[in-house]
This record gives sequence, structure tokens and C-alpha cells, in this order.
Amino acid sequence: MLLGLTGGISTGKSMISKYLSELEFPIVDADKIAHQVLESDLSVISAIKEQFGSDVAGIKGIDRKKLGQIVFGSEARLRELNQIIQPAIRTKIVNEIKTLNQNHNLVVLDAPLLFEEGYAGMVDVVMVVTSDESIQLSRLMRRNKLTQADARKRITAQMPLQQKVKHADIVIDNSGTVADTQKQVLKWLVDNKLVDIRKN
Repeated sequence: MLLGLTGGISTGKSMISKYLSELEFPIVDADKIAHQVLESDLSVISAIKEQFGSDVAGIKGIDRKKLGQIVFGSEARLRELNQIIQPAIRTKIVNEIKTLNQNHNLVVLDAPLLFEEGYAGMVDVVMVVTSDESIQLSRLMRRNKLTQADARKRITAQMPLQQKVKHADIVIDNSGTVADTQKQVLKWLVDNKLVDIRKN
């Protein structure tokens, strides 16, 4: 089974991804793959510099913080970036999934842009992680050291969370404690006979 894991920024998707990894399910992490592409894919790096200016160059590849300041808050600029980077990310994701699917009963595709980039059509089940909006905002401000205005820009740059929930097969509410959230995930795994609760 291929599980598509997504949610809004700072809703707790990464925490659930880590929990699933601890349960020994392999994770295909779209964000990590994106970072690899921005650091080492020379054709992508060259195209980004040409499109957004040489100022976005970092010590290694592209400086994501500088690039983020340009694209977040501008739908057109974010679209330009995705047109450059997403094909390279997709190729790596597809290759990783093909390799892992041969040896595991559950593979997790952890992808913030699961719907936006069409990955939802590739997976068997979609899990969407949600949290209270005020909690999401404060988590993002704290995690990325952002002002409230900049944090809101990043949240609104993504597909609305309510829209993702409409297309979800399973919704995990991460507004409470870590233990409460993990309990919801574990219940889904047990219900689908993917883990034996006696071993956890």
C-alpha cells in the first residue's frame, strides 16, 4: 500500500512521518528530495538563478531562505519556481517508490504538495494532518522564526486545509498532545492490519 501523507504547513505532518518511520515504515520525503535537488541538480540550480537572479545562490546550490522571500506571497513567482523544480522532484519520488514498493507492505509518501502536484492520484490512501489554525500559526512562527504576517503568507501559499480534508481518506487532528495524535495514527494502522498492536 502507498500512503500519501500531507497537511498544512506546521500542522504536524513531519511528526507523524517520524512516528511512522519509528514503526519501520519507509518514508519517501518530498521535502528532503526538494532540498537535494536545490543543492545538487545543476540544471535546476542554473534555471533558478536565471529566473530569480544570482542573489539566490547559496554556499551549496540555492539559498532556500532567500528564494522563499521571493516566492512566498507571490502566486505567479511560486508557480514559476514549481515549473522548474517539480519535474526533477517527481522523477526522484517515482524512482524511490518503485524501489521500496517491492519489499514493504506500506510505503509512505510524505508530500506537502500531494494534491497540488498530482501525487494524490498515485497513492492508495490519503492521510491529511490538521490542527487548529491558531496553533498552526504559532508553531510556524516559532519554528521558522517568522513574523505573523510572513507566517500567514506561507500558510495562504498552500491549498486551503479544508479543501485537502475534503479529499482525505483519513484525517488526523494534531491539535492536542503528541500521544493523542500518535494514538489516531496507530488506530488506523491496526484497523488496516498494518501493525499488530500487541507489538507496540
